[in-house]
Amino acid sequence: MTALLQVRNLSTYFHTQDGVVKAVDGVYYEVAKGETIALVGESGCGKTVSALSILRLIPEPPGKIVSGEVLFEGTDLLKLSQEEMRKVRGAEIAMIFQEPMTSLNPVLTIGRQISEALELHQQMTKQDAYKEALRLLELVGIPQAERRARDYPHQFSGGMRQRVMIAMAISCRPKLLIADEPTTAVDVTIQAQLLELVRGITRELGTSLILITHNLGVVARYARRVYVMYAGRIVEHGTAQAVYHDPQHPYTVGLLSSVPRLDEPRKTHLSTIEGQPPDLIFPPSGCPFHPRCAYAIPKCSKDRPELMEVEPAHYSACWVALQKPTPWKKIS
Repeated sequence: MTALLQVRNLSTYFHTQDGVVKAVDGVYYEVAKGETIALVGESGCGKTVSALSILRLIPEPPGKIVSGEVLFEGTDLLKLSQEEMRKVRGAEIAMIFQEPMTSLNPVLTIGRQISEALELHQQMTKQDAYKEALRLLELVGIPQAERRARDYPHQFSGGMRQRVMIAMAISCRPKLLIADEPTTAVDVTIQAQLLELVRGITRELGTSLILITHNLGVVARYARRVYVMYAGRIVEHGTAQAVYHDPQHPYTVGLLSSVPRLDEPRKTHLSTIEGQPPDLIFPPSGCPFHPRCAYAIPKCSKDRPELMEVEPAHYSACWVALQKPTPWKKIS
C-alpha cells in the first residue's frame, strides 16, 4: 500500500523548570492511503503530542520539535512555512480533538464555526458554506440541523459537541483524519455510535485515519495496524490480529490483560500493571519499562532496545521478546 504519511525519528521535547521532558523520543510510524491505524498507550505516553507534532500545533515555548521528518505525500511538513502549514491544517489533515468543549469557540455559533473553514479552504461563498455546514450537521446525526446551527457550544451535550467536531473535521474532505480519544467525554452507548460514524465517513471519503486511544476494544474493531507507545517511544508494532493474539512486548501483555472479557467469570479480578509510568525528565536506564516488568532480565536495565522484527512484520523493542517462546506465552 502507498504511504500517505511517514513519521520518521520524530522527537518533541518540553523545556520546564525541572528539566527537559522527552514527551516524544524518536517515534516512527506510517499510514497508507485509506488505512486506519491505532496509537495505543496509557495517559502520558506521548500519543497526543506525536499527533499535535504532525500538525505543528506544539506550543513554543515550552515545546519544541527537535528532530525528525513528517512526510505527507512526500513533503516534509516540518520544513513548511507557517503560511503553507495553515493550508494543510483542516484541508489536507484534520483532527478531532479530545475535549470538544475546549476546542470549540464559545462565542461563535456552531454553524459559523463549520462554515468558516469552508470559506477559508474551499473558497465557498458565505451562503454556500452555511448550506454545506447544515448538510454536514445532518450527516453526523444532529437533529433539526437548521435550528441547532444557530446555537452555541454550551447548548449541546457532550456527544452532540463531539459530533460537531467530527463535522468540522470532515468538512473539507481531508486525506488524513486524526481522532484523539474521540469518545472520552461520552458514555458507552454514544461511544459506539460516534466510532461507527467516523468509520463510515472515512470509508465513504477514502480518508486515512489515525485513531489515538487507550481502549483496546476499540482498536480490535476498527484498526488494521497497531502501534503501542510507552514513555514517548513505539515499543510494539504489528497488525491488530498479531498484536492481540501474540503480543511481543510485556507492556502490551499488561494492557491486554487489563481489559474485561465476557468469556471470563464475573468475579474474575482484572490484572494491573504494577508501578508508575517513568519520569520522562529522568527516565530509567535501559528499557524504560523494566522497573515495572515481571519478565525483565539483567540486560533490560543496562541496554535500551530498539524496535526489532521478532516475527514477520511484527516488531518489538524488548530483549525478552527474542526468546522463543516468550515467557508470557508459556504462561498463557
